[in-house]
Amino acid sequence: MSVKPVKRYVVMSKFKSSDRYMLDKQFVNRHSADHYAQLMAEAKDYDEIEYFLFEQSHAYEESPMEDLKDVVNG
Repeated sequence: MSVKPVKRYVVMSKFKSSDRYMLDKQFVNRHSADHYAQLMAEAKDYDEIEYFLFEQSHAYEESPMEDLKDVVNG
């Protein structure tokens, strides 16, 4: 079984009048995520929509929860 690369870059969108984010797409690298967000913004399929990039920085199952303080505080 082949190992798939982790898609740690997540593009999410949000309507300006909303307080909730919607998952758009996940990517293996930031370049692809940036390009996707740029294309979506240029397409202007919806009024008043914003795009955001989220990056996975920590996997909680890989370290004890005691490390949470270090993750939150940098």
